[in-house]
Amino acid sequence: MIESTELEQFQNFIDDLILRNKSILDQMTKLQDASARLNRAISKSATMCGCIKLETAKQQLDFSSISSSEELKSLLSTHLEGYPCPDCNESIEKEMGRVLFYLGALANTLGISLSSVVENEKARTNILGKYSLK
Repeated sequence: MIESTELEQFQNFIDDLILRNKSILDQMTKLQDASARLNRAISKSATMCGCIKLETAKQQLDFSSISSSEELKSLLSTHLEGYPCPDCNESIEKEMGRVLFYLGALANTLGISLSSVVENEKARTNILGKYSLK
């Protein structure tokens, strides 16, 4: 888990670096672009490299026979087979970093602490527990 100080340091680092995309509009569109690039990098791992396979099918669940959240987890599929090769993993990590960078820039512009966002989300999810169904 990321320490709060690491997130704060990351936000400060971003704040020191960001010059060209200071506008919230630039940051919103850069975040969206970074997210699209991340999706593309994952897709390329399957379509161009083949190190992962996407095996999609309808999730077959009969909720009346499921007695625990652990049982539900074991029945749900990620639709992913394999793991990214080192080259694809590097590409995916790079794009994830861009997403985090622009999310941090957006948080800075809005005066929101990413550490606070993480803690609040953990608390909300913890309160709902298995009923959060995210």
